[in-house]
Amino acid sequence: MTELTAGAVLLLALIFIVAGIVKGLAGFGMPLIAIPALTLLTGAPVTLAMGWAIIPLVLTNLAQAITARQHAREALRVWPLLAGLFGALTISVPLLARMDPGSLAVVVGVMILLVVASQMLRPWHIAPRWQPVVLGTAGVVSGTVGGLTSFFGFPAIQALLATGVSSGGFIFTVSIMFFVGSGIIAIALTTFGLIAPSDLLLSAACLPPALLGMKIGQTVRNRVSAKMFKRIVIIILLATGSSMVINGLL
Repeated sequence: MTELTAGAVLLLALIFIVAGIVKGLAGFGMPLIAIPALTLLTGAPVTLAMGWAIIPLVLTNLAQAITARQHAREALRVWPLLAGLFGALTISVPLLARMDPGSLAVVVGVMILLVVASQMLRPWHIAPRWQPVVLGTAGVVSGTVGGLTSFFGFPAIQALLATGVSSGGFIFTVSIMFFVGSGIIAIALTTFGLIAPSDLLLSAACLPPALLGMKIGQTVRNRVSAKMFKRIVIIILLATGSSMVINGLL
C-alpha cells in the first residue's frame, strides 16, 4: 500500500464524503466520482483507486438496497438488464488485469456525453414490447465495458431510466446492480493481486465518511421533486462522462 500522509488521509475522507453525497442524492455515482478523484488527486493507479473504493462501494450499495427494499418488485421487471450485466461482467473481468482501460474509457465517456445530450434534447422511452431486448443488450454492453474499465453503469442506467421506472425502483435496482458488480470486481482485484490486504484496510477506513456523505445525500433527496431528481441524474452522468474522458486521456 502506498504510504499516505495525514493530509492525504484527510483528502481521501473528503473524496468519499462528496462521493457519498452524490450516491445518496441520485442512487448511484460513488465510483464515478471517487475513482477518478482518487486517481487524479492522489496519483494512485486506477486499479489501486478501485481497491481503496471497493468496500465503500459494496457496503453502501447493500445498505441502500435494504433501505429501498419496498421497491424490489420493480427490479424483477428489468431482470434482463441485471442478467446480461452480471453474466458479461463475470466473463470479461479477467481482462482487467491485462488491458489498458485508458482508450476505452475515453470512448465510453464520449458515448455517455452523446447519450445524455440526446436525452436533454429529446427524452426517449422504451416501448414495453422492446424492453426485454433493449435491457438485455444494455446489460451485456455494460458488463463487458465494466470488466475492462470497472465502470459498468453505461448504458445500463440510461436504459433503466428509459423504462419509466420510479425513483424508488431506480434506487433499488442500481443498488443491486452495483452491489453485485462491485463484488465481482473485488474478487478480480484480489485474485489477480492488484490490491494488497493493507489496501483493503484503507478501503474499510473510507467506509464511515462514505456512509456520512450518503446519509446527507438521502436527506436532501427526500426533499427533491421527481423532475429535479431526473435532472440531478443527468448532471451526474455529464460529470461521469467528462471524468472518464479526462481520466482516459491522462
